[in-house]
Amino acid sequence: MVFTMPQLPRVANLIAGEWVDGSGADTLDVLNPATGEVLTSFRGSTADDVDAAVAAARAAQPAWGALSARQRSEALHAISAEFSDRLDEFVALEVLDAGKPLSAARDAELPDIADSVRHFAGAARTLSGQASGEYVPGTSTFIRREPVGVVAGITPWNYPLWQAVWKIMPALAAGNAVVIKPAELTPLSTAAFADLAQKHLPPGVLNIVNGYGSVVGTALASHADVNLVSFTGSTATGRNIAQAAAASPIRTVLELGGNAPVIVFEDVDVDASASLIVEAALYNAGQECMAATRLIVAEPIAERFFDAVVKNLEQVRLGETTDEATTLGPLISAAQLARVEKLIAGRPSSASLRFGGTRPDRAGFYLEPTLITGLSQDDDLVQHEIFGPVLTGQTFADESEAISLANGVGFGLAGSVWTRDVARGLRVVNALNFGNVWINTHLVVAPDLPIGGLNQSGYGKEGGQLGIEEFTRVKQVGISLT
Repeated sequence: MVFTMPQLPRVANLIAGEWVDGSGADTLDVLNPATGEVLTSFRGSTADDVDAAVAAARAAQPAWGALSARQRSEALHAISAEFSDRLDEFVALEVLDAGKPLSAARDAELPDIADSVRHFAGAARTLSGQASGEYVPGTSTFIRREPVGVVAGITPWNYPLWQAVWKIMPALAAGNAVVIKPAELTPLSTAAFADLAQKHLPPGVLNIVNGYGSVVGTALASHADVNLVSFTGSTATGRNIAQAAAASPIRTVLELGGNAPVIVFEDVDVDASASLIVEAALYNAGQECMAATRLIVAEPIAERFFDAVVKNLEQVRLGETTDEATTLGPLISAAQLARVEKLIAGRPSSASLRFGGTRPDRAGFYLEPTLITGLSQDDDLVQHEIFGPVLTGQTFADESEAISLANGVGFGLAGSVWTRDVARGLRVVNALNFGNVWINTHLVVAPDLPIGGLNQSGYGKEGGQLGIEEFTRVKQVGISLT
């Protein structure tokens, strides 16, 4: 695929099957993070726009939920087929407004999203439940899974289309109506997907409201006619969403920040492991909540391993996102770039900047891939989610210390263990307080598998059977046998 400029979708609100501009006073610009240039602009929305979208979803949901699982699945498979046919268009949109390198979007991310659309189109046909039976004498009891009603999805800017699909498709499959609020920085691919999807859905089943999170997100999270809020984003914003939802109360699924430990024992193949870990650290310019960020390396191989990491960082190709050779794209915005630079600049004097750490002389929001070693557990670079192309390095003397360092942060989303010792690998996995843990690999995801965090990384699951069932409610039905 040679990159060609796509036709940009209209960024507006989709309410009851009609596209309408937001009623807010603000005009928001969508920038290309590789150049800083304005791609398009749109009107922000207000709480009144949210009210209209939720009302449309509330009106459309009963009929959609009353369809059989097969009927809903057929509609979603029609969406899947058209999406697959137009995949190149969505690749181009993600390259433009999310700053993703063309090769990564084309060869990995968008094919995986297409696979997710296909998966969720059929997954709700096999919901699980407790077996029916006579748990109380004289009464036969069974369990029903039903749609929760209206689902509000609030998506992040780092995976705009991926996260929209992982909220929209399973929620619709389970019989819910949906209102999606895309990140204001990256609304293009979600707008295009909603425009595609609505052709195969009854009006009002899928709605979209664009605007600032502080306005639209807050209005959705606190809306009395919303039954579930699924949010992916920062821990700080997640707390606000949970607090707003608690007033009603509204169920929430929160997939929040991460700060993944990568424990490397002395028996690994240093060169092979370093290559895989750097790839998992720099994917999406490190703007990935499960990125392989915190290197925790056994003392006997630490220097050799960090040298191998540097060799891999030297091979990274930073450049235009439309260039096939580019492997590292820009950060999403000037604000995000400044935040990461501030963390790097605030490193302690005892730390060693082994590679990178500076902004290249070019347009856009780029940062060189970076390795900083010699850090202590209480340093900001260790305790905070960096969300950029930055790896940190610490060392450990034994297994117990490695586990302590890994668990010694507030987050609990993802981590990995690298060793040839199977028993040790399983011991460490069992001891790690993270919702997703890999051995000798990192950042392996699929729509068949649940993703979710612990501690400050949130609660609930996305993906897999557990993720589908988050969008259902359980009803117990008892029938007297007398």
